[in-house]
Amino acid sequence: MTVLSSALLAGCGKDEHGRSCSGGAGKDLSGRTVAGGDLWQKKLRCVNLERSTLTGLVSEANLRRGNLYKARLAGVSLENVDLRGADLRRADLTSATLSEVDLRGADLSDATLGKGLLNDVSFDGARLDGVNLREASLTHVGLIKTDLSGADLAGATVSDSDLRGARLREADISTTSWENVVCPDGSRSSARVSCADRLTRAAPRAPAQPPESSDGLADSL
Repeated sequence: MTVLSSALLAGCGKDEHGRSCSGGAGKDLSGRTVAGGDLWQKKLRCVNLERSTLTGLVSEANLRRGNLYKARLAGVSLENVDLRGADLRRADLTSATLSEVDLRGADLSDATLGKGLLNDVSFDGARLDGVNLREASLTHVGLIKTDLSGADLAGATVSDSDLRGARLREADISTTSWENVVCPDGSRSSARVSCADRLTRAAPRAPAQPPESSDGLADSL
């Protein structure tokens, strides 16, 4: 019974940490307060920022495949940051400003980006299921084949963006504003046509299938 109880307890905590690179984590900055200036132009692929607090402006940083599980980035500005394949599950980016940020293939499940300002951001192939984008502004945002199942976009404004193949099953888009957006089914929104009426019926991604890889793209390292 003791062995069984220990096994069950161990299983319950299996999601208490973020994902690291297969070859091991990079620089360990977990649980710390990190000023944005300390990351300026740094190449920190696979960095461990789990449960850390980032402040100020993070600019021109390579944090590709980093572990930002439950990281706190509320009010932070991210400019020209590479976060491809990063683990941002349950991260807090409330009122954050993202400009020219690459989040292709990243996992932002249950993250909070409410009231955020997102401009020239790519989420192509990313997971945003359960994400909070309430009252956020999304301009020139790539959401191709993105999983937005159960996401909260109430009061959000989406403009000049591409959602082809995005999955919005059970997402709250009842009060979302769509301005010149390519809808999930490939049609374009207009003053009279909302993407809420143009959702794809694509099947959900199989559990064992990883996000769309971007390894074939030029690496900034």
